[in-house]
Order: sequence, then structure tokens, then C-alpha cells
Amino acid sequence: MLVAALAFGQATSEASQMWTFCVASAPGGGEVWITNPFASSSDRRALEAAMQSTLKRREGERALAQCPQPSSDKVAVVNAQTTAIEFNRRLGAILHVLPADEFPPRE
Repeated sequence: MLVAALAFGQATSEASQMWTFCVASAPGGGEVWITNPFASSSDRRALEAAMQSTLKRREGERALAQCPQPSSDKVAVVNAQTTAIEFNRRLGAILHVLPADEFPPRE
């Protein structure tokens, strides 16, 4: 019974979280950085600025970052992230995954 209650509590907690991911491209689009989906209550503009700052510090790149508005539908966010990866691969971009310990910033 306790295990079921804990599992339900985790599922309820995860369902109430907001999810997003971020993607950034260097000028010219040759290199692209993408994050895995993550839980976030931050607004997307703050996340975009944070990703740009992270890439500037980490890579010395002035990248343009975009983060979809956080959504409670984690499956839709994962699907959108997969679509973004496939799109950039088709364009021939060099893809880099930004490690979770570097992004998102801790709230």
C-alpha cells in the first residue's frame, strides 16, 4: 500500500511540474546545443538568457537560444525536443547536448 501511495505521489508531483528544453545555435547554424527536457518554473525568456550566458562562458559562443514555454505535458515536450534534434540533423548541424549539471541553472 505504501509503495502504491509513493508511486502515485511521484506521478502526481511529476504531472504538476512544468517541463521544457532549450536549443541554441551559433551564428550560421553550423553548431547547435540542446538540453534534455527538464522541470522548470522559470519563464522562457529567463531560460534563453541563461542558456546564452552558459554557452558564452562554456564555449565562447554567442549563440541564439530558444526555449519553448514550459508545459505540464512532459510527453509533448520530449516529442518537441526529438523533433528539434531531427530537424537540426537534417540541416547538417553539429549537435551538442548540454549536460544537466551545466544547464538548467539551479532555481
